[in-house]
Amino acid sequence: MKELWIRIGAVIRITDDEEQDIFADNEEKMRDVLRRVIAEGRFCPDGETYVPSESVQEFNRTYGTAHKEENWCCDL
Repeated sequence: MKELWIRIGAVIRITDDEEQDIFADNEEKMRDVLRRVIAEGRFCPDGETYVPSESVQEFNRTYGTAHKEENWCCDL
């Protein structure tokens, strides 16, 4: 199995406390909340999703592929 880094647009379901942690201007709190929300499956892919060209370049280097090095996009 290969790894590919992408950006995924998503909607998440959060509690009032999680809302406060996300908007607290504290990266550690935000990261912890988002990891928990994702681990618990409280999200739905929805919106612009893409593979940045830098990720395509890294993928090509790592796996010896020759994909066109551009942003690959779709809406979910």
